[in-house]
Amino acid sequence: MWAEGVREVVSAADSDVKFVVTDHPVTVYNAHISPMSSGCAYPLDPMVALLGTQTVFALDANTCLIFTHLEYAKEPDRQDLTRLRTNARHLGVGMTRTDAFIRDRRLSRDEVIAINHLLKSRAKRCIAAANKDWLYPERHFSGSWAQIAKVLLPGDDLWRFGGEIYVGYRDGSSAYWDEHGRRSKAHEFLTRKSPRKNIAADDFCGCGSAYAYKDCCQHLPAVERPPWEVYGLRERNLMLCNAIQGILGLNEGMSWEGVRRTLSDDQVQRIHNAFAGLWPEDTDLAALLPRPHPKKLRSVHIGISDPRTIEATVLGWLPYVDEVVLVNPFFLGTRMKPEFSPIDSPSGHKMQTLKNVLLVLKLEPFIRAGVVHLVPDPGEVSAALGQHVREVLTHRTAGWKPPKGGLHRLLKLGEEEHRRVIWMLPEASQRHYIAKHMPEADEAMIDRVIAYFKRQAEADPYALLQPLPVGDAGAQFQIYKGLNLESAMYLATLTGSIIHVDTDAHWEQLLMDAQTAGAPSQQAWAPVRQALAEITFPVDLDPRRVAERLSTGDRPPISKLLRRLAHSVSVPGTGSTPHALATQVRQARGKVERKATPPDDNSVLKARLELHVPAAGFFRQEVQRLLVMFAGATRPRSVPYALRLVFDEPEADDADAS
Repeated sequence: MWAEGVREVVSAADSDVKFVVTDHPVTVYNAHISPMSSGCAYPLDPMVALLGTQTVFALDANTCLIFTHLEYAKEPDRQDLTRLRTNARHLGVGMTRTDAFIRDRRLSRDEVIAINHLLKSRAKRCIAAANKDWLYPERHFSGSWAQIAKVLLPGDDLWRFGGEIYVGYRDGSSAYWDEHGRRSKAHEFLTRKSPRKNIAADDFCGCGSAYAYKDCCQHLPAVERPPWEVYGLRERNLMLCNAIQGILGLNEGMSWEGVRRTLSDDQVQRIHNAFAGLWPEDTDLAALLPRPHPKKLRSVHIGISDPRTIEATVLGWLPYVDEVVLVNPFFLGTRMKPEFSPIDSPSGHKMQTLKNVLLVLKLEPFIRAGVVHLVPDPGEVSAALGQHVREVLTHRTAGWKPPKGGLHRLLKLGEEEHRRVIWMLPEASQRHYIAKHMPEADEAMIDRVIAYFKRQAEADPYALLQPLPVGDAGAQFQIYKGLNLESAMYLATLTGSIIHVDTDAHWEQLLMDAQTAGAPSQQAWAPVRQALAEITFPVDLDPRRVAERLSTGDRPPISKLLRRLAHSVSVPGTGSTPHALATQVRQARGKVERKATPPDDNSVLKARLELHVPAAGFFRQEVQRLLVMFAGATRPRSVPYALRLVFDEPEADDADAS
């Protein structure tokens, strides 16, 4: 960001007062952030990424280097100096002219004193100068804090900065950077043509959420709001839903059976191109995430995003929490090697695309209502973030093995996929397979088995109804996409969420790696943990019934208690005491379990909750570094607690039938 800014070296050669040096030599200044404010209390500085932040560094007694963001330099009268500059980031790839400097400005005595006043105000203990009188700039500086900006702002010669850079390479490839470091012009399609302004309290919020302004951004300072000038997370997800329906013809009457019969390589490619277009490389994902809200209980799901499990792990839990955050199952094909990319090699992604599309369509009503947030993998959107996460993940899991049976549901899904592939083989290959595994079968039996395969494929909404070529040409990628521990904690911290899991493996990693070594669950909350463990929770697998309950506000009282628990853990000494909360949980048990008896269609599961509350919340230093480096966070944060969903296992016969 410094390299992309306006770089000016000013001179004190004409002044009898020279620049001082301090023990805080890289001095950060923002005209709208007073040095007496809490955001500037030592060792904090105004964020470098803020639009109006300038960086000052005295090179010697006569010269001083000043960095200014280009947007601010071009429009010095702007009043939004505490919002993030365009494409704010700490790591990434940039391109700039290193010979572009402004070096012509010679400061007056009063201007040098103004800069010295700034330098001294940010010092902690030490300050030095060649003349004792220069150590007291406050004796001569009579202006306000904001007036220092007039001295720091560059004047002429801005033509040296900005513009666009195109680079061509010997292999014929090329690259592009605009004046803010963006690598493409995709942002032009994601910018609102008419930015929302003057929104009334009851109007839909300008960030694109499903909530009224008064229930969303109104309570947030302007600098902490999601950007209003670009399409938000919910809007981009709905754009993807619309693109999918248009590409597959679902909005023109195409049936799902028809999609399964006609899904083409071109459609797979277009769907993934649409997804990649919504999330270009310069996307600031952290800025688009919903902000923590004291009246909303959000939960980040650590687990796979799969249409076969989403009712149990996400939609069925919406009556108990206000919102759920989960990873988008689509991959950004533009960030993958061509041989694995659904854009460059779409034929191997047909089966997976079918499942991903069905998942998005199942979630669409809940995305539209603002209660489900489908987030792309942060490590895919930001290559630098992804690299850091992989390094941390590799080191953390070295030598670790999942507990026995800890991933049994994934194995079941894998077995199901294997059967599905067999159903889609050409008939000759099916006959060969049956003869190999059923050597005693005669031709009549083989015919009956093939007919059975066909019936099974017709009834299975996840099966392609088109034969796959034999060999490598028909190979299909089977992908289980979920959040790792670091990415989940990164998202949970930014959105003010708790975490919920449904596998033993993820639960073990949470307890082993996301809290102080050897720290037990906070003993004070044991009564609440025990009270929750006594309740059988009905998990409705019918999305329509869940949507109706949410629209009518038919939530069990336990949802309010879980919200109170999050507040009490996050702000110790406030809210309900553990014993009082445990009593309230037990009182709510009857109302929760009244709906635990499954209806005749067996569309309700029974589950129990396991609560874990670390003494200091779930916290990892590595995640805090990610928050500082890629989200501009300045204060440590933790995740208050986590829940494990323990489902009652079905009887063996039921499991086989399923």
